[in-house]
Amino acid sequence: MVYRGIMEQGKVAGKLSGRIVDADMHDVARFLNRLLGLAPDIQNRLFDLFISILDVVLHNARREGQLDSGIVDIKGKNIELKEPPKTVHVDSLSGASTILFTFTIDRGVTWESAKAMLDGRENDGAGSSNDGFYESKREWMGRRHFTLALEGSTEGIYKIIRPAIGEALREMPLSELKGKYRKVSSIDKVSKGWQDEYDVSSKQCMHGSKCKVGSYCTVGRRLQEFNILGGLILPVWGTIEKALAKQVYQNHKRIRVVRLVTTNDNQRIVGLFIPNAAVESVLTGLQWVQDIND
Repeated sequence: MVYRGIMEQGKVAGKLSGRIVDADMHDVARFLNRLLGLAPDIQNRLFDLFISILDVVLHNARREGQLDSGIVDIKGKNIELKEPPKTVHVDSLSGASTILFTFTIDRGVTWESAKAMLDGRENDGAGSSNDGFYESKREWMGRRHFTLALEGSTEGIYKIIRPAIGEALREMPLSELKGKYRKVSSIDKVSKGWQDEYDVSSKQCMHGSKCKVGSYCTVGRRLQEFNILGGLILPVWGTIEKALAKQVYQNHKRIRVVRLVTTNDNQRIVGLFIPNAAVESVLTGLQWVQDIND
């Protein structure tokens, strides 16, 4: 009866039209309740359609730099201030300052640390038979890459630790791990490959010395220079947004709120991430605002 009633709502002259009555267009609760009246297989197909559309929307937003991830925690093995904070703008009304912080971040994991992680798991008896060091089956920029895989809290899902960037954000199913990597038993081979990748990533990104973005590219780079604009932000938000919008690369145009804690003194900083390529443009814009206010 419920199903028949729902289907009748979408009929015009006795034929199914898919049309929703105008009065119901904005009633989300009623829409969801009616979905529950549909046959389970139709519900599943509608849900699959929704997920497919959502994936496309997220993909496009991420590609265009419009995806808002909220406050992003910046992590690294070592996070230190590169130089004293610089006051780049002073509000004429409140006297509050906008401050530029520049940090050096080391995201890498040394060979000794990686080996200790695996040994610790084995000694505790907490590891699985698939825990261990892996080598990529395909070469990238003329060399193969090494990784440490450790089974996480979910069976068959593995945490991935790499020499250059530490623990990856995304865990990897065992099937994907074995599809892309092969397990390596030779400690000498792994230690050399791991150390080589650790050293090279301190100077260049994973695209190599001929990367089109040059020194501004941070993909796979172990040592990074990281700029955060903190202090008074809201009054100059528009100026920052305009400066970022002029950047060449899409991932440099997005405004991101980030948070980090320094390693030695546990100083917590929250502010806007400013890519290296955009620092000069942002500072020029803030100076222009300062001159107008003065």
